[in-house]
Amino acid sequence: MTDLFVIEAPGKARYLEQLLKSMGIDARVQATKGHLYEMPERLSELGIDSRFRPFGRKLRDEALGLRIRDEVAKASRVFIATDADAEGHVIAWDVAELISDICPEPLRVGLKGMDEESVREAISNAVPVSKRDAVAGRTRAIVDRMIGAVFSHDGIGVGRVRTALLGVVDRTKPTIIRLRLVAPSKDGGRPWVAECDVKAPLDGSVAERLAKQDFPALDFRAATKPVSSPPAHMGDIMVKAGDRLDMSPKEADKSLQRLYEAGRMSYPRAGSRGISKSVMSKVAKVLKQAGYKFEEEKVKEKAAGEVHDAPYPIGKVEIQRDPVKQGHEEGLRTMVGRDLVKSGQQHVIQVAATAAIQSHLTRQGFSKEVADYVAGLHWRREEGPRYPGQETWPESEVIVRRPDTVMLEATINAGLGRPSTWARHVTDFMEKGLVDDELALTAKGRAWIEGSPKDLLDPRVSKAIENACEKDLPGMMDHPDREPWEILAERIVQALPEQVRQPLIDAVADEAPRPKDNPLAPYAPTIGLEEALEQRRAYAMRPRMPE
Repeated sequence: MTDLFVIEAPGKARYLEQLLKSMGIDARVQATKGHLYEMPERLSELGIDSRFRPFGRKLRDEALGLRIRDEVAKASRVFIATDADAEGHVIAWDVAELISDICPEPLRVGLKGMDEESVREAISNAVPVSKRDAVAGRTRAIVDRMIGAVFSHDGIGVGRVRTALLGVVDRTKPTIIRLRLVAPSKDGGRPWVAECDVKAPLDGSVAERLAKQDFPALDFRAATKPVSSPPAHMGDIMVKAGDRLDMSPKEADKSLQRLYEAGRMSYPRAGSRGISKSVMSKVAKVLKQAGYKFEEEKVKEKAAGEVHDAPYPIGKVEIQRDPVKQGHEEGLRTMVGRDLVKSGQQHVIQVAATAAIQSHLTRQGFSKEVADYVAGLHWRREEGPRYPGQETWPESEVIVRRPDTVMLEATINAGLGRPSTWARHVTDFMEKGLVDDELALTAKGRAWIEGSPKDLLDPRVSKAIENACEKDLPGMMDHPDREPWEILAERIVQALPEQVRQPLIDAVADEAPRPKDNPLAPYAPTIGLEEALEQRRAYAMRPRMPE
């Protein structure tokens, strides 16, 4: 009998199977093709009862479920290696329940990379599949479905994240125009640089005039202690991919995933801005070959409670090459590697005295409001070792950013969504036609704001729900007839603002409690657990035909 690895993506199944074989591990790989179960597509069928139990959740593909069970029956050990994030945990528990009669103790493997070292480490650290890990994802699915079903109406789609993003646009007025200004230094060293989004008191024409200014030379005013830039998490990387490589969040997300599946990037959907010391020693071997100063102890360490390290490239990286000229995927790897080199350095941030800017702009005919605003920007420069991609002598310019990149940045800054969902939320939002190409609200966007509950337009409510899904309520894992996600979803709904809470409670009040789902029902098991296990043992001992 061989081992069986259950993963999500069919695309990496063959690669993982070949990698395991090269490691001397006789194993087969079976993909779930994403989530095994789904709720009805139409929100008019809520499918949630008065005790917050989803009863409309069904297998997406019963034939696939049967195939997974058949592969499990042939395996000596079963490793569930779905992504170690909220969605992956849900899939892992669903698989565990689906095979519970034939394999009651599958092992959970948290892959951090698709290279041999990472896979060996993950297998050695395998643990039993945990129901607790699935609680956040299952709870979030219940609450989000209820919000969408109850409050969407007359063509207005209300969602926990989408509606909060509308609120962010309405409140903060994000802009795709960024202004970079450069002034010389009196000491003849690197110039001083300030950046800002073009918002009041600035506008497009004022920004163009400012970019053409010959600013006076500035004096040094103050300096920070030596600091290091933290490694970038997935959101940072996707924003930089938009600004530097002209990639949409969706393109960056897919490219990072493909690199991961090919063993050329660590697990990408990470929210950490740190790297553990054990992993950093491996990364340092590659980065130190680049010819730049790099000290691994300067890199910010991953927090103890974080599952994944910040993404990092696996294998050789040509850091000296221009990422723009390398294409999307290799360019992404190079960009991440370049930024990690800087994370292993320390720089002093020097700040300029800017009184001369205020008087200069006043003499040039700019309003006092604009002159004060520009003089009050953070005019700074870095002093320290060189790093790849560093601009030694930048110039003033007006920068037009991708609107989806700006929305991604706004999503992350508002604390909405998670690394695995950022690209999807932003893509969905942009495709709805709620904002124009300059991120101004369209008539449709304004109508959706008017037709949405005001509390759901506040991103703090969405963020609070997200955080609450991670809570561990006393006794929720031990309730005799309720699942923990049902208990937690009910508690979250009860804690929402009144105008959101009551319609949600009313929506399920008349739906009679349903029995727990039986994940084995489609396969009508006719034998007991002990007999099933005995059959599995017999299968293992059967004579094998020579291959």
